[in-house]
Amino acid sequence: MRSLYLKIFCQLSAATLFCLSSLALADTPEIDLSGQWDLRFENLTNPLFPTTDERFNQHNQRLSSKLMVKGVMTWSNFELVGELGDSRVYLDNNDPTLGSGQVNTLEPVQLHFSFLGNSETSRSISMQKLSLGRFVIDHGSRRLIGSGYFRNAVNSFDGVISDWQWQDWNVRALYLLPVTRLPGDAQSIDSNDRALDKSFSERRLYGVYATSPSKTWQIQTYWFKEKDGPNLNTANRQLLTMSAHYTLPKTTDWLGDAELILQSGTLHQTTSPDDLNEIDHRAWLFHGELGQMITDNTSLQAVVDIISGDNNNGDDTNRNFDSLYGVRRFDFGPTDVYQAMPRRNLVSLGLKMVSKFSKKDNLLVRYLNFSYHQTPVDSSSDIGNQIEFRWRHQLLPKLRLEFGGAYMMKGDAIAQGNYPDDTLYGYSGFQFKF
Repeated sequence: MRSLYLKIFCQLSAATLFCLSSLALADTPEIDLSGQWDLRFENLTNPLFPTTDERFNQHNQRLSSKLMVKGVMTWSNFELVGELGDSRVYLDNNDPTLGSGQVNTLEPVQLHFSFLGNSETSRSISMQKLSLGRFVIDHGSRRLIGSGYFRNAVNSFDGVISDWQWQDWNVRALYLLPVTRLPGDAQSIDSNDRALDKSFSERRLYGVYATSPSKTWQIQTYWFKEKDGPNLNTANRQLLTMSAHYTLPKTTDWLGDAELILQSGTLHQTTSPDDLNEIDHRAWLFHGELGQMITDNTSLQAVVDIISGDNNNGDDTNRNFDSLYGVRRFDFGPTDVYQAMPRRNLVSLGLKMVSKFSKKDNLLVRYLNFSYHQTPVDSSSDIGNQIEFRWRHQLLPKLRLEFGGAYMMKGDAIAQGNYPDDTLYGYSGFQFKF
């Protein structure tokens, strides 16, 4: 069922826009149009996870196109933002991992109306902005809510966002209905077919995100609630997620940050309507980085991720971490064709080097060792060792080239199935802004 709340919100926003715009027409509206086109070709040899040749080809390739066009109109204390996205793929070798995360054809990914508050007020608490509509959001570390840059399709949310300033803290309160990208069947996705995305009132995310005056602390608390509805089968997740993220100030000689995320709640083990067994959910995540600049333009950092997992489906507690609507490319490597490691049941240790060796070049080299936090039954804990690189070159002011790849030396845990050999992956592409 299409969200009743969303329909009411849309009607109210249209009425508000009509009434208030007549008062604001004395000011000349400022209109800003911008866009971005990303094109990327990927090639993979030997899928990353244990698999059979009945489901996966040994070699896979994909040409991904993502076009985003955004318009912002500001007048008086009001703002209207609209963004159209078009994500398509070609040349794919019937990869079963291809889904709505890669294909979302001709979709309004953003359309929201905002009232801008007074940022110069001297009160201890003041509203900076109130927004209503559809949003693309990046919050904090992006491990819980992110739009997705490398992934071909972005996350969108319908709802209300309110930005406040309290004792020099920036505080954002939100009530969101995650948008489901459509169509969802494999044949339509492979054909780049179009269907209008929608949200459901049975699936809600609401909470608070706050940053300290020095920007060193980021605090997040989210409640996620879902239940089955018409045309919607869910795991009936009822999750409370709390995060504290600290980044070292720029005044120190060290570079680093740490984030701790705790989760609790209940869920069902499957999305089947016949699954009525509710179990407890207890999970957590720790991420840390620490390093220094080893030259004037090159940093070297040690990185660690420890994420709770579960190897026992027979008890009444699930310990697999749920990343909600977060993204993982920046922690674990390329996604899409390569897939990368999921953010659950994982221990990752490694080194990361970032070098801006010229004004136009940015190079990332990263080594990671992966193992299971809780070893699956009758399996090894050793997932493998991954080496990754990414080189970005700003060819023109609005044209950036990017080349990257990853090599996974598989451990005993995933050196199985029809493709036990090491995984080799590479990609090339460009980003053009206009």
